[in-house]
Amino acid sequence: MNNLNIIKLLCYSGLIPFFSLSILNFYFKNLIIIDVFSIYSLVILSFLCGSTWIYLILIETKINIKPYLFFIILSPVFLILCEIFLRVQIKFFVYAIFYFLIQHIDNKFMQNYDYLRIRKNLTILVVISHIIMLISIYTNSF
Repeated sequence: MNNLNIIKLLCYSGLIPFFSLSILNFYFKNLIIIDVFSIYSLVILSFLCGSTWIYLILIETKINIKPYLFFIILSPVFLILCEIFLRVQIKFFVYAIFYFLIQHIDNKFMQNYDYLRIRKNLTILVVISHIIMLISIYTNSF
């Protein structure tokens, strides 16, 4: 098994909590499942912001990266405030948007096309899991 296969295995295994919790929420009407899903999504978003922040600092580019750094550094703070103060439906929508925004920044600056392809697939799948969770919330009328 080469490094790319190990990286793919680890990356895609991170989807297991997203899909298992979103599908589990259809069968068990429990707010703890929603909270665990939300906190897991917040942790993954914070990790993505941190890894993008490090990459933005290390690259040399002619593009002004200060607005991107500002966005990436303040995103976890904003997302934590969303976690605390927003309703769950709005929170999941905001999280899905932030997955796409971080993906857009990665596409703009990263040169590793294998990583970008994996990230695009993961971003789409994570957003689908958020949509499934929102459907399960509305059908369970939380």
